[in-house]
Amino acid sequence: MDLLNVKKQSWWQLLSIQTGGTLCLPVIMVGSLICQKYGWLAALLSVGFGNLFLLIIGYVLASLSAYRPQSTVEHAISYFGSRGRLLFASLMIFSMLGWFGIQLNIMSLSCAQFFNMLGIAIPCLFLNICIGIIISCVMCLGMKGMKGLSYISAPLLGLTLFYATYTSGEIIPSAAPLPISWLGGLSLIIGANIAAVIDLPTFFRHAKSSKDAKTCILLLYGLVVPFIEIVGIYLSTVANGGSILDVLQTGHGPIWAMWISCFVLLSGWATNNANLYSSVISSYSLTGRYPFMLRALILGVIGTAISCFNPLGNIENVLDLLGITIGGMGAVIFANYLLERSSLIYKTLPGVSLLSWGLGVAVGIFSLLLNWLTTGVPVFDAFIATLLTQITFTFIYQRRKIYETIDS
Repeated sequence: MDLLNVKKQSWWQLLSIQTGGTLCLPVIMVGSLICQKYGWLAALLSVGFGNLFLLIIGYVLASLSAYRPQSTVEHAISYFGSRGRLLFASLMIFSMLGWFGIQLNIMSLSCAQFFNMLGIAIPCLFLNICIGIIISCVMCLGMKGMKGLSYISAPLLGLTLFYATYTSGEIIPSAAPLPISWLGGLSLIIGANIAAVIDLPTFFRHAKSSKDAKTCILLLYGLVVPFIEIVGIYLSTVANGGSILDVLQTGHGPIWAMWISCFVLLSGWATNNANLYSSVISSYSLTGRYPFMLRALILGVIGTAISCFNPLGNIENVLDLLGITIGGMGAVIFANYLLERSSLIYKTLPGVSLLSWGLGVAVGIFSLLLNWLTTGVPVFDAFIATLLTQITFTFIYQRRKIYETIDS
């Protein structure tokens, strides 16, 4: 496999890779979308509570990565058994390729805009295909290519956001009354990031130590991700209905507008490197017969095909569905790891894990379609329902085994 001989990564190396994949327009757009729907106060609350929830999950998964260095899909298989191999490997691959498609849509729009500034009109569909193929070819370099791009892109992208925010020069209006429906923003924050959080073991299995992994998580979801989302909130507040891309580009001349287009392209490239890499690693759980380069090319072509169906145009529904299904899988891994480390479980129970995940997904879908539960956050409902079901049934099994041991 491509990464068996990769050197162990320090916290700042892990953070640069994760930051390079996080500094992208979709994450900024999530903050903007929440602000437009619920107001900037609700958006800030969503960012705060949502990232706290993600930080807690990520911190536990960082510990899991040091305890048993495996990819996320390998952890899922160990808890769900062989019956879950096809389901959850395919689920993780589809999730990452879905994000690949969303990001590719944004990259092609920005690239088309850049060429329009030069007086050249190129269809977005053609750019979608070309950019997707180029990214797939570069991914053949594996982690080496990801690290090289992240070291260049992360500082540039961070400085670009700082400058764009600082020079906007607008005053934030008074906060609108907080609507009861603001919890929908919390669902978007969690849904936009839950797949990346659940997939952290795929990257953190290369951490030098548990401390390095945990330090990366604290900085990533305590500082970096909230900052990017808050930038989106601020720019949306001062945009007066305009798009984030328009706000970033206006007021600094044509050269700056061109750089913003390049910024979107560069940040999208770094993000899609991580998405495609994760898909490739997950694919090893399905079959180990094909080399890394061929996997990257095949999955890159599939992700490019997905982008042609415009997943960006349905981003809210996509985020909710990914959050419910991937979040439920993460809840099972989360619960089993805690039970395993506390010595309350002495064997894995694949049937219980599958049942817990199924019930959690059902609860999340009911919450999404019917507002069946009171939190108003389908992703959170699915995660908590899965977590509680897994712990409850595990305790029941544990107590039954104890009584059987005593009786014998």
